[in-house]
Amino acid sequence: MKQTPTAKDAPHKKAMPLLLASVKMPIETANEAVSLDNEDALKRAVAKITALDRDYTAHAFDLGETFVELKSLVPQKSFGKFLKTFSNYSVRNAWNYGSVYERLQDHRDQLVASAVAPTVMFELAKGDQGQIDGLVARIATGERLKGKDIKIALGGNTKLESDVSPLDVGGLAGLRKVAELKAGTDTAEFEFRVKRILAHVDAALETSALGKRVVKSMLADDIEILSRHAHDLFKVIAAPIAPHSWNPKGNWEIGKVEDGTLWGKVQRLLRQLGGAEGWPAATELVDWLAQEVTPALRFVVHGEPLTSAPVVADNTVTLSSGSAEATDPVSWQQQMVKQQEVSTSTDTQARAA
Repeated sequence: MKQTPTAKDAPHKKAMPLLLASVKMPIETANEAVSLDNEDALKRAVAKITALDRDYTAHAFDLGETFVELKSLVPQKSFGKFLKTFSNYSVRNAWNYGSVYERLQDHRDQLVASAVAPTVMFELAKGDQGQIDGLVARIATGERLKGKDIKIALGGNTKLESDVSPLDVGGLAGLRKVAELKAGTDTAEFEFRVKRILAHVDAALETSALGKRVVKSMLADDIEILSRHAHDLFKVIAAPIAPHSWNPKGNWEIGKVEDGTLWGKVQRLLRQLGGAEGWPAATELVDWLAQEVTPALRFVVHGEPLTSAPVVADNTVTLSSGSAEATDPVSWQQQMVKQQEVSTSTDTQARAA
């Protein structure tokens, strides 16, 4: 006997015909003797399962987006412990969902339409762009790929991936894996610190907007150390390394990202933020924070266009080979001693004259 639709079913009346029309299934494979009434019920059940699966796929993208955002707000070392305070997700779960959001976003519509399971997308996200494009094209034709099919297509060795640490894989390929692992960790730490710096600067500007004075020393207490650490991380992530400026036997130096580039400006600004003695005077502080610091930090955090160059403190020393950032403490000390000797000699000559 047919059941009379209830009010609960009403919201789905318009969507159901579309779903039923999209269901292409030889009903006889389920039961050759199925009646017309049962055939309709069977189609409705299949349509509902397909719709729920599509929701599950879309949910994986939404969950991944949230995990990516969360990862930028919580230090990596405490991320797993933090997850346990409100969920049953592991760090691996979070990374997997995050990779779906970050690497498969261009194919989201097709993956949702094909109701691809999250576990399959976890494997798919491990491929390079060409592999992903090819596999999604196969999925679009109606091919139902499983996780193991994706692994085979990507040429992966499941045992190697799960049992061998990247730190134990030899060759240049292994070294690249180690570099990628380190770059990912360093970038996450860098992002975390820059976001905190931006939050403190935003708070200072809100204080100024309320007509209150921004206390330079208090802001320095909040962001100096964060800025120094962010600057250190940026150097190992992006700055070039070259032979010592004046000592051929000295350790190589980490230098500056090219002058005139936006990331070069960010590097100089982070160095400046790390020492309040290089900040503008208190009367000019708010304008500097609003017009120079905030745009640069938002360029880093949100990718917003950086149209004005940050004010750069004089944190360079002049060497025989030109101007270089003093990143080596010994080099910095030696240069300061030389400058002091020159200054003392000049003063002595002036007094003698």
